[in-house]
Amino acid sequence: MKKQILNLLLVLTPMFNFAQNIHEQVLKTEIKRVKLFLTAGEMTHETPVKLVKGRNKIIFSGISAFADPRTIQFTGSGNFRLVSISTEMDFLAAEQWNPRIKTLADSLEQLKDRYQLNVDLLSSYQAELGILNTNKDLKGQNTLTIDQIKAAGEYYRTRTFEINKTITKIKKEQEVLSIKINEARFQLTELNYTENQRSNQVIVLIDVDNNTDISGVLKYLVSDCGWAATYDLSASDLNQPINLKYKAQVYNNTGNDWKNVGLTLSTSDPLLSAASPILNPFYLRAGEQADYTKKSNFQPIQQKTELRNDVMNEINMANQRAYDNYVLDQKASDVFSSDRAGFKNEGKKVSTVAMKQIEISDLNVEFLIPHPFSCPTDAKPYIVEIKEINMPATFTHVSIPKLDQGSFLLANIVGWQDLDLIPGPTNVYFAGNYVGVSEINTNNVDDTLSLSFGRDSKIQVLRKLKSEMSTKKISGSTKKDTYFYDIQVRNNRTVPVKINVFDQIPLSTSSEITVTVETVGTGKKNDLTGEVSYMVTLQPGESVNLELGYSVKYPKNAKISTRTYRTISCPSF
Repeated sequence: MKKQILNLLLVLTPMFNFAQNIHEQVLKTEIKRVKLFLTAGEMTHETPVKLVKGRNKIIFSGISAFADPRTIQFTGSGNFRLVSISTEMDFLAAEQWNPRIKTLADSLEQLKDRYQLNVDLLSSYQAELGILNTNKDLKGQNTLTIDQIKAAGEYYRTRTFEINKTITKIKKEQEVLSIKINEARFQLTELNYTENQRSNQVIVLIDVDNNTDISGVLKYLVSDCGWAATYDLSASDLNQPINLKYKAQVYNNTGNDWKNVGLTLSTSDPLLSAASPILNPFYLRAGEQADYTKKSNFQPIQQKTELRNDVMNEINMANQRAYDNYVLDQKASDVFSSDRAGFKNEGKKVSTVAMKQIEISDLNVEFLIPHPFSCPTDAKPYIVEIKEINMPATFTHVSIPKLDQGSFLLANIVGWQDLDLIPGPTNVYFAGNYVGVSEINTNNVDDTLSLSFGRDSKIQVLRKLKSEMSTKKISGSTKKDTYFYDIQVRNNRTVPVKINVFDQIPLSTSSEITVTVETVGTGKKNDLTGEVSYMVTLQPGESVNLELGYSVKYPKNAKISTRTYRTISCPSF
């Protein structure tokens, strides 16, 4: 039996020695580079690491709690053997990352000690006051002289006044201390809530044969960050090129601030499946978008909500512990009250960013931002300039006077596919004036991208009903309504302009209703949609009149409306 125990000890001794020889070091590293996708980001840490012979345990602290453990990678220069990579939450290390927590906690303890000292003083003064009240009866066996009675009364009065004045002073100080204590409690709670967002630790085990230094690189994907495209579009005149400022609105809600990081913006999806795609038939249909269906095994991997839910549960529990520790101190719960007591069960409300669906090209693009970028973790959008482009464009005008008797300026850009644009809002400026907000839509099958520059007040369009030619006649059981419209277009600019004016002829959906085209003038009618288009070139100061006429024949008892209506708001009295 002794021999078996000895053999077991001989086997286990090297294992114990090896475990004891693990060299552990905790590294606090800032994020050096961020590759930002539309709804996620790849964080990169770079740091020198000193390794000792044998097994090394490297703990990267202060990592976002929302880091995806499936995506963690560790690489480095030099000779080493990577044993394992794991993650672990450490909610007790908050004050390591934020020294203000310890300073504030020490201040809170001092305030609580001062408060308790005043509680003890109040108790002693109240006890003395009780003794005075108990012994203030001057009746006894001995007869007191008037001087003795005066002296005793003066003593009781003076001492009672001094005690009451001191008690009042202490109570006022207690009120101030109570406010300061509550403020410190909630500040500590909020600071812990913030630090809990980066409470993750990445633990890397490495074996080396000799003492060595390596340059370690840690990468991982994290959610709650991304970017959206936005643009500034400006032009000085119709015969000048347009200027496009391509920008990004970047947000960071990861729990880690980005300080002077190298930023790259990408349109790719980091969570695409690793399975090989399968081509399906590629159908083209006139007037429709291409129908290109992918097999299910090539669908992007949906971001696991379970991971985020688990993380949020752990964070909420840590937040609850911070709340209980700092706010619901049982030793003082009967003294300190808080208007925010209900905050306990609400947990920390994490800021969120609204999402929308956009369609972008399958060809992924990346934009390397040339200057360092900083962004706090507050879920607010911060502007990053991607590039600025001067582009030749041809300007045309569009007007649909039936709906809006205004003229809209369009810039038509050829070769826009080379600009790597994605859908986004556009601030539009013309001739130094802000025009409004437009939208760049890259889901366009044409070679020409048309961008709206808003209304052009120098191109006047007016649509009027010609009452002298419009009639309503009844013949037997039928009724015939005839409408003629005059569309006036005038160019008040000093340069020629091209304008496309659109109107329409109504379409019948019943065999009892007959629509007859009386005239479209120089326009062209689309028989399928009823749309009538006029293409006009106007010289400076030139005007043109366009004609449109049609008649509608229908049963006289039927009610037919040839006018369109829109819904707006107005006061209700």
